[in-house]
Amino acid sequence: MAKSDALAGPGSRLLEQQLQWFVKLRWIAGSLVVIGAMLDRYWFAQYTDRTLLLEIVGASILVYNAVFYIALKQTSPQKRSLLLLFAWIHLLADFISLAMLITLTHGLRSPLLGFFVFHMVFASLLLPRLMALAATAAAIAMVGTALFVSNQMPESRGEWFTAFGAVVTLVGVVFLANHLTRSLRRQRRQLLRQNKRIRKVSRQMRRQHRLLAQHEKMVALGQMAAGVAHEIANPLASMDSLLQLAQRKPENPRPDLVQKLRDQVARVSQIVQQMRSFSHPTDGQWQNQPVNTVVEQALDILRFDKRLNRVQVIREFGEDVGAIALQPHALQQVIVNLFSNALDAVESAENPTVTVRTARRDGSVIIEVIDNGGGIRPEHMKRLFEPFFTTKEVGRGTGLGLSISYRLIDQQDGQLWARSELGAGATFTIRLRDRASHSQNREAPAGAAVISGNPNS
Repeated sequence: MAKSDALAGPGSRLLEQQLQWFVKLRWIAGSLVVIGAMLDRYWFAQYTDRTLLLEIVGASILVYNAVFYIALKQTSPQKRSLLLLFAWIHLLADFISLAMLITLTHGLRSPLLGFFVFHMVFASLLLPRLMALAATAAAIAMVGTALFVSNQMPESRGEWFTAFGAVVTLVGVVFLANHLTRSLRRQRRQLLRQNKRIRKVSRQMRRQHRLLAQHEKMVALGQMAAGVAHEIANPLASMDSLLQLAQRKPENPRPDLVQKLRDQVARVSQIVQQMRSFSHPTDGQWQNQPVNTVVEQALDILRFDKRLNRVQVIREFGEDVGAIALQPHALQQVIVNLFSNALDAVESAENPTVTVRTARRDGSVIIEVIDNGGGIRPEHMKRLFEPFFTTKEVGRGTGLGLSISYRLIDQQDGQLWARSELGAGATFTIRLRDRASHSQNREAPAGAAVISGNPNS
């Protein structure tokens, strides 16, 4: 595509749309001419000797309009020069038809003379200002020629003043309509530029959100690093013991040695695979998966967190939850974020407990993370989901976990909210709508703080 064509693309598409609209209007105009001629034949009897000619002109308008319709369908919207040529042909054909109709309906006294005003508006819409003025001059010349040939030229001073007023009106309409259309086109171009800038900023924000989400994953993995190292060290130590035993007694190998080594290798491979899967950037792909399985996989990743050594974890998974369309990696990250916050919240609790519950209610799947920590302070409730807001000590939190979690749930057409009573812990609830269900209720329960966190987030 040539550079000029590329630049003229939006304007060419607009010109094509206007030509299509012009064609639609011409179907109506041609039909009205034919119907008007037939009514005059059988009812009004104003142009009795010219009714047949009026019908022929009306039918001709419909015929060449059909040709224009077909030609326009086969024209590329990028070819602006060809579209401008089509606009000229459209206008000239209509000028000729209107000039003939005016001469057949009493010249300057014709009720159809005012239709030239509409065509001056069309010329201003379709053509640049100079071309629109040239089209006006062509229309005036055609009407003058038609009146001269049919011996209907103005004779009295009043008729000449009428003709002069009509000419001034047509030129004034072109100037006014062209000014309005230029302003509208300028505003349209500004809107297109603004929309382009908005789309660019939106893409940048989505990219930054993905980077922040990935950063939070790395932070979570960093917190679990010691546990991961310990978990891998155990099978490695077992493998080393088995190999030392085989080395001391090479002449009497144990029959189960190879299988035990393979089991330990599989254990290490599983741990590495879990870490790699969790650390992979969220791809946003939708999958139909059992919710309980996705939640269990997230909790399985969290087993490496050393804070779990003194925390009781209770699983209450509903048997009827089933599978729904969701983004599994994104949901796992949200559960890891909420659960990690819950572990911080119960750090000073006497009997630290974190409960993870799933259920199906009203066509939606509910996932709850409940802790018995200190609860959420009332003055923090409205700010807890603001990016970078945190009450954790310096170096222990980024303040992004809950804001990212909200975005990840919102992208799945879900909701995230919190309930809390100071001194009695907090409950974080995720609601994901089952797309196969007809439930449209997206209101959070009364008293809930939509998108909030725990006291240590």
